[in-house]
Amino acid sequence: MLCKMSMNIYRSNTYMIIGICLGLSLSFLFSPEDIIHQYHQQQIDNQYQQNVQSEKSTLYATGSISNSPDEYIPHLNVEEKPRRAQKFPKTIVRPRYYSTELGIRDKLFVGILTSKERLYSYGVAYNKTVSHLVDKVRYFITIPEGGKPNVSLPGIVGFTDTRIILKPFHVIKYITDNYLEEYDYYFITKDINYINARGLVDLVNKISISRDVHMGNLIDNSNEFCSLDGGILLSNEIVKKMKTSLDWCVKNTFSTYDDINFGRCIYHATKIPCSSSIDSTTFRSIHISTNDNYIDHLRDIKSSNDFISLYPIDNYNNIYKIHAHFALKKIQMSDKHIDMINNEILISTNDSTWPIGNQQENKAPGRFDILQWNYFNTSHIFMSSDLQNVRYLIGSLKIEIEQAIETAKYKIHDKYNNKYEFVKLENGWRKSDASRGLDYILDIIFFDKIKSKNILKRIHVCKLLGKAEILSIPYVTENTRINIILPIKINKIEESLMFIDNYSNVCMKNKDKTSLMLVLLYNFDSPSKGATDIFYKIKQMALSLTEKYKRNQSKITWLSIRLPTNSTLLEADTVPQVIIGDLITKKYSPESLILFIETNVLLEPEYLNRVRMNTISQWQIFSPIPFVEFQPNITYFNKKNNDKIDVNRKDGRYDHLNYESISFYVKDYQNIRKLSQYDIPIINNDKDIVKNYKFLQQNHESIFNLFILYSKLHPFRAVEPALKILYSHLNCQYLNIKKNSTCNERKLQQLGQRRQLANLILDYQKI
Repeated sequence: MLCKMSMNIYRSNTYMIIGICLGLSLSFLFSPEDIIHQYHQQQIDNQYQQNVQSEKSTLYATGSISNSPDEYIPHLNVEEKPRRAQKFPKTIVRPRYYSTELGIRDKLFVGILTSKERLYSYGVAYNKTVSHLVDKVRYFITIPEGGKPNVSLPGIVGFTDTRIILKPFHVIKYITDNYLEEYDYYFITKDINYINARGLVDLVNKISISRDVHMGNLIDNSNEFCSLDGGILLSNEIVKKMKTSLDWCVKNTFSTYDDINFGRCIYHATKIPCSSSIDSTTFRSIHISTNDNYIDHLRDIKSSNDFISLYPIDNYNNIYKIHAHFALKKIQMSDKHIDMINNEILISTNDSTWPIGNQQENKAPGRFDILQWNYFNTSHIFMSSDLQNVRYLIGSLKIEIEQAIETAKYKIHDKYNNKYEFVKLENGWRKSDASRGLDYILDIIFFDKIKSKNILKRIHVCKLLGKAEILSIPYVTENTRINIILPIKINKIEESLMFIDNYSNVCMKNKDKTSLMLVLLYNFDSPSKGATDIFYKIKQMALSLTEKYKRNQSKITWLSIRLPTNSTLLEADTVPQVIIGDLITKKYSPESLILFIETNVLLEPEYLNRVRMNTISQWQIFSPIPFVEFQPNITYFNKKNNDKIDVNRKDGRYDHLNYESISFYVKDYQNIRKLSQYDIPIINNDKDIVKNYKFLQQNHESIFNLFILYSKLHPFRAVEPALKILYSHLNCQYLNIKKNSTCNERKLQQLGQRRQLANLILDYQKI
């Protein structure tokens, strides 16, 4: 059966089987010869390798050859190599200053060979005439061991070796040990000459630091050595070469003149003789005979750059006279140069009416940076800010404009010999430029006495900025403990709980050096004991956090103040800080730092550090301008409300009328309260609040105003991006007229942007 089925399959596929057999036969017949040859060669190579391997095994077994590999065959010996590198990479230790790494050096070192007895006279003279013009001055004296100089002069170096002939070599040894890599040039001289420091500095500035410099005033009958009396100038490379030859120099001090010995030492080390000029630069030292008058030599010198030194000087007072003479000449030359430049400017700018040297006006890079001119008259200024169309001229602004008008009147009267008489100010424009000062354009009407008629003159007045000064401020650190004072009203309990939770996360958890005192303001009928206490939740939270972080020495305390029965103070949003300030300062030492803060503040560590740095005892108080959030219902209308406030114009604004945040030291506050106690009574207890409440309510002053009125401390007030305040409704109902106006202004400004308010109105109109 199976055989029959196989025959049937073969018959049905006969042609296919024949085709496969025929195709295989043709493929072997027409395949390339190189493939066949390669196949046979591979077979031969395999057979050869097997034969060689078997022969080597036989030879190894019989000992005919050793087991060592062929020396001509490359062999990688991994087993004998160490697993770790024997050479460790060198760690590069960079120097502290980039100038050291780059080889940047100062220009000039001056060494003066003097004595202990002449320090008080000649040494002081050199210190006053040379030290402020060069990079470094050192005075080298011979002094016994344990002795002290007779004057406290900076830069005195004493040698115990009493051999005067070796002092120049001790100087070079001191330089190579201490200042070899710090200066390009070294000027060594004795204390019997006048050193023209300005000319010396100009000389070294003209010489390339790549040159080997050995310059001075040549000694008579010598072409190699220079005199130390007039001074010798050496380059850094020369001093480096002398370092290795100092022993030879000391052993070969044959001459009785230190100039000769010193010059021989330099020549031995460098093979460079002393010269009075290099390229086009000349070292000129003027020698004066003892019978000559040095004044005659000064008259022959046209410029202070014509010489380097003048010697010998037999009286140290002559050093001051010579220095004054050339300083006066320098001033006269500078004045002539300034006059020449002025004349050139006047010739090139005949149409200029401004005094020469004034700062140019600010050129705005774009249309958004153009400085605005504000129009004014004698009583009002218009469009002074984006929030005010017009306001009265008061205070310093009024005085400033009146001074500008008076200056213009005086200029016209002086120019026209009182021909014109002032009538009135017609128009005025004012512009403030931070880089220049204040500019005014004044249209003033004058009466012409000759023609008997009024004329209009336009005058441009500029009040330039004064020179900038650097004020010395006492040193402060960021390690000062801040005592935060948080007044809490009965309508701010929920906000206070949020603030305390924020304070625990920001300060207590991070071990910040702060403490928090809660000032609980009770109404006349508010319960204050037990679970019925209106501030019960706040007290319990304060106790639990204090217990939790007691190891960090961070605690929360409270002070209860009960206000009088007739008080409407709690409904208003401004509580007199003076009441709280008088009571809480008694709880702290005079050196304590106090910070008043609001309940809706988002506390940040950056703000606390600013408080520490900007509040300085007996010097400065700090009252930052906070960034206040706009009304969220307006700002985020039809949008998702953010949890954090971003400092941008869409989310809020800087409230310059907010003075609630202020920091000061207790000692400074106590001083101003002593001065102001006759105007504003000091509050010692709750009875004083009842007694003086009406007066305080009508004459309420903030602590900031108290410091302004009664203290000479610097009030530092500026915008503070780290002080962010959440929106809170202001109730201005119970304030007096003046404070009610300010409160309403704050209330309106914190609603939102004008654009946002306009869009809100348009949206409601569509509805």
